[in-house]
Amino acid sequence: MTVRRTPAALALLVLAALTPLAAAAAPSRATRTLAVIPFYSPERMWLLYTPLIDYLRRETGEPWELKLYANHDDMLAGVCAGDVDVTLLGPVPLGRVNRACGAFPFLVPRGKDGKPVFHSMLLSGDPAVTTVAGLRGKKIGLFKGSTGAHVIPLKMLRDAGLGPGSFEPVFYEGQDRIMTALLSREVQGAGVKEALYRRFEKEPVRLLQTSEELPNFAFVALPAQPPAVRARFVAALLKLDPGTSAADAAAVKGWDDEIKNGFTAPAPDFLPAVLKVYDIYETVMHESR
Repeated sequence: MTVRRTPAALALLVLAALTPLAAAAAPSRATRTLAVIPFYSPERMWLLYTPLIDYLRRETGEPWELKLYANHDDMLAGVCAGDVDVTLLGPVPLGRVNRACGAFPFLVPRGKDGKPVFHSMLLSGDPAVTTVAGLRGKKIGLFKGSTGAHVIPLKMLRDAGLGPGSFEPVFYEGQDRIMTALLSREVQGAGVKEALYRRFEKEPVRLLQTSEELPNFAFVALPAQPPAVRARFVAALLKLDPGTSAADAAAVKGWDDEIKNGFTAPAPDFLPAVLKVYDIYETVMHESR
């Protein structure tokens, strides 16, 4: 089989500008490992991210494999230990590993509108709840440690005067389970990422509030990772343009909504915006203790 390798001058220039110099080369691997922050059930994560792995194998000629972790803490420890080559992280986990071990973003998925940003949503499944203030005393579904489904929803609740003790947080193992709980009236409110809400907006749920723009998920690597690995990874994904190419749209049809709209290099202000969100996380978590 002939492996097709497509050079991407833009990708190489971006990597040269953004990649910190490694003090020492990372050890070579028999396989390349991609980890994804666990924001759905493991079964759903395998379903949605295995097609990406298959695509990377074809386009880079390298034996990529998917690695899933049980929780955020285990995953972030694995990232800093160098157990994976590339990781897809949200802003808060990215802020944590950046400050802990210098892991940095090198490629950002675009949203459905083509922008490398997203919003967090506060939702209600109770017809009697029409405002954020109406969630007082209610059960609210969250996904612990998630930027869009925990940290920013707590901030929006706090800004609306609903601090700790004014509602009952109910934590789930993934955002898909939050929506199941909301639709079954197990909880009366929920915090989720915009991409998930868009899949359910025709269901009997009410959008109560939308957050300001937040830096999107990003692919992350340690400084010691060989730049050539990132270059091949970036080249393979930057050439996808599902918004204008029918062939590319078909290629990503089975991919997760988070990664099916194309990719872009992170702007200079991307990491500072991530660290701003991480500072919000630290404040909100401190107030919640």
